[in-house]
Amino acid sequence: MSESLLRTETLNRLRNVRGHIAGIEKMVDEQQDCGNILIQLSAVRSSIEKIGLTLLENSAMDFVRSSNSSTPDDQKNLEQVIRQMLTFLKR
Repeated sequence: MSESLLRTETLNRLRNVRGHIAGIEKMVDEQQDCGNILIQLSAVRSSIEKIGLTLLENSAMDFVRSSNSSTPDDQKNLEQVIRQMLTFLKR
């Protein structure tokens, strides 16, 4: 993913999280049901984790692609390992 696209996507996701948090603040202020608030908090946590995983994946892939000491097959294999690691880390 290009740096510009990653930046735009990350900022959009962070803005979405900010809006979600504002909604949770309103729910707390209005003394809404605790269970509903916890569901929304879980959604925010999931969004933040996804942002982190996207940044991690992009950083790792950039490193792999910029490595001059590896063959294309080595890079392909390492990219596969990175994808497997990220799949494992996703809950």
